[in-house]
Amino acid sequence: MTVFNGCLKIIKSKLGIIIMYFAIFTGISIAMQLNNNENNMADFRSKKMDIAFVDCDKSEISEYIYDYLHANHNVKRMKNDKSLLQEVLYYSQKDMVIKIPKGFGETALKDGKADNLIEITQQPGSYGYIYVEQQLDRVLNSMRKYVKAGFSKEQAYKNTVSLKKSSVNLMDINGNGGDVPDFVNMFRFYPYLAITVICTVVGMILVVFRRKEITRRMNASAVSLKNQNFQILLIFIIFGIVIWLLSLVIAFVMYGRMDLLRAPNISIYILNSFVMTITALAIAYFMGMLIKKANMISLIVTPVSLGISFMSGVFVPLSMLGSTVKKIARFIPVYWYEDLNDMLSGFKQLSKNQLNTVYTNLLLQLLFAVALIGGALFVVKYKREF
Repeated sequence: MTVFNGCLKIIKSKLGIIIMYFAIFTGISIAMQLNNNENNMADFRSKKMDIAFVDCDKSEISEYIYDYLHANHNVKRMKNDKSLLQEVLYYSQKDMVIKIPKGFGETALKDGKADNLIEITQQPGSYGYIYVEQQLDRVLNSMRKYVKAGFSKEQAYKNTVSLKKSSVNLMDINGNGGDVPDFVNMFRFYPYLAITVICTVVGMILVVFRRKEITRRMNASAVSLKNQNFQILLIFIIFGIVIWLLSLVIAFVMYGRMDLLRAPNISIYILNSFVMTITALAIAYFMGMLIKKANMISLIVTPVSLGISFMSGVFVPLSMLGSTVKKIARFIPVYWYEDLNDMLSGFKQLSKNQLNTVYTNLLLQLLFAVALIGGALFVVKYKREF
């Protein structure tokens, strides 16, 4: 097993790179999980904003505005001190400052004369003011209609705030309660890990064993060419499986072995990642046959893996990609991997048509792998003849 041992030595020399990419993979997965925990279903509920309220009008209507904001947000009255108001925004003590100018009460309920009367100043990059602005517009419009119909200002406000709020019931059609499992992010980023690590290591092995001096020694050895190729193929398969198993171990550690095994469609997630490993090996074999120098491997693998990841939904979800990018990405096997993952994350139980999609996406990945291997063999034959 001389060739096999030689491949192991090359893998050991790249152990630092392997550990680095596993650390990046784990770090990204943890970061995305924490981000998802913050942006969970609670984000769709009404959120109370921290508001500094400045009333320069002291009118009946401005008091109604204060009462409404106080009932729905965290509001504090403040003086009309520009430097103080800037300070509370700068140090994030308040989300926004709402200022009621003089004369507001006289024009607020008159048609076409209340536009932009309320001054709202928010923190840079914050969009919470839109939510509050819509609330105030709704209150003023409602009061305006009541006053126009003959109600007093007081009764118009009481009728407005007593309006029944709309309620939304989530229909759990897909069986997942509207939630996306945390482990989905780890499987989403797996292609980046697999392609980068496998292409780097496999590419290095192929480049080293294609050197003229190494090729001559191997041809002169007692080990047959068939045996040599078998040993190289064996190390490729073992290395790919090890990378795949290590990623699953990380997933089991992060999300709990039993919880992960009981998760909906987890077996398809695992099968999809295994097929992705085979595809990554095919990509590595194809690239390894094209690269001639060892120092060029990282220079080529890094941009290629990043490009594939950005275009195929690894770093940016497919739902956020443009139609043109998606059309191009369909010619990349990772796209079909991510497309299947996205479908699995949205459904607890799969219909017959969805199962057909599973088989189709897995088959397409394997066909891409076969095509890449065929292309690599064509390259080998071409180099031998020319």
